Amino acid sequence: MTVAELAGTKLEESAIIDHAIRTLSQGATVRLNIPARIYQVYGRQLTVQGEDGSRSMVQLFDYKNRFYQIEAKALPGQNVSSPHADVVRFHQSLTFIDGGSNRSEDEVRAIREACRRLVNPGFGAGLDDPACKAR
Repeated sequence: MTVAELAGTKLEESAIIDHAIRTLSQGATVRLNIPARIYQVYGRQLTVQGEDGSRSMVQLFDYKNRFYQIEAKALPGQNVSSPHADVVRFHQSLTFIDGGSNRSEDEVRAIREACRRLVNPGFGAGLDDPACKAR
């Protein structure tokens, strides 16, 4: 888990997240890059495969002047598909409990509209969320 203070940097969220993705993909292959959401805090979720066969599940968030990166790594040959795997549990352990959001009300409304076909539209993680695309 990495938390970096961003106050005073004036960096845009997209630049921060893009830099993290470039860093994570050095010597590795990004297999999945989709929107992520924890309550009303939006970010990215990645699956990265290392050249050595290791696999990482990563979530990236820019929230309240801090950058959050949670990465769970499975060593080569380690099973991560089990729903009880420590890698999955750790990857999903980050939470934001203050009720805040890093999106405006209009942005959240647009995401919910794009994801209205879901059984629970509140689960949409972003306008580019594959689950929200028309089937």
